[in-house]
Amino acid sequence: MKKIFYNIAGVIVFLITILGVFLFWQIKGREDYNLTLMIEKNQPLMKSLAPLKKSNSLVFKLYLKFRNDGKNIKAGQYQIEGKYSLKELIDLLESGKGRMVKVTIPEGFSISQIVEHLEKLGHINKDEFYTELNKMAKDFPYPTPNGNFEGYLYPETYYLPEKYDEKILIDTMLKEFLKKFPSEKYPDKEEFYQKLIMASILEREALVKSEKPIMASVFYNRMKKGMTLSSDATVNFVYNYSKKRIYYKDLKVDSPYNTYKYKGLPPAPICNPAIDSVEAAYNPANTDFLFFVAKGDGSHYFSKTYKEHLEFQKKNN
Repeated sequence: MKKIFYNIAGVIVFLITILGVFLFWQIKGREDYNLTLMIEKNQPLMKSLAPLKKSNSLVFKLYLKFRNDGKNIKAGQYQIEGKYSLKELIDLLESGKGRMVKVTIPEGFSISQIVEHLEKLGHINKDEFYTELNKMAKDFPYPTPNGNFEGYLYPETYYLPEKYDEKILIDTMLKEFLKKFPSEKYPDKEEFYQKLIMASILEREALVKSEKPIMASVFYNRMKKGMTLSSDATVNFVYNYSKKRIYYKDLKVDSPYNTYKYKGLPPAPICNPAIDSVEAAYNPANTDFLFFVAKGDGSHYFSKTYKEHLEFQKKNN
């Protein structure tokens, strides 16, 4: 009888050991993660945790129960990258250290506007931002004349670590630009830079995206005929986009960015354009248009002659 008892006890101990090892590896064993996790206050916790591996398993649910039903988990956006165990994941979510903040860089903003916007929100220090940006010039694959990165800070909504700094922000934006425009895809870097300059003008001039290739054709046609680009946006860049409207007196400013005064493209981009503007700069529409004027609804009227251009303005004023 004793022998049977010891045999049964031995089996139970063995099973408990196996179960213990299993639970240990389920809780302490690490797995690779590369995801963005949103923990929302007004959503059931298990729904928020659903993207995590094994979140639907009994072990996961029991461990969460053991950890105060997950009540200590802090709401927020988390970027989870690397190897994590279940314990480490819950530790991270309870500490809130991996929380992300949403940072939106609007399309068509110049670097100056980006800095002003983020500094106003209290996210960066202007001097630190420019110091970090200058450090990037030697390793960046595209032209940065005199350390000018205008055009390369890609406009996008980014999720950054809650305690991000200027270096993290700049690095993220430049990496996004290189993801959109891999340097190996554009072997002629000087040609790419000229297209980027054109794209920046299109970004500021065209509110309707479908008009960008047409507008690009207008500017290229003007250049072919030896005309000035005569872009209000390039002039407004000189004034840091402080002008709601450009008047004749503003066109007298002596700057290489004044495309009413100087022929050809300005020396550098005038903002940070989105990918569709670059595509339009590379693939302009095939037209004979030389002029365009705003209709008042965001779109433009395109014309081949100055006479037609003036007639449209006369009719609509």
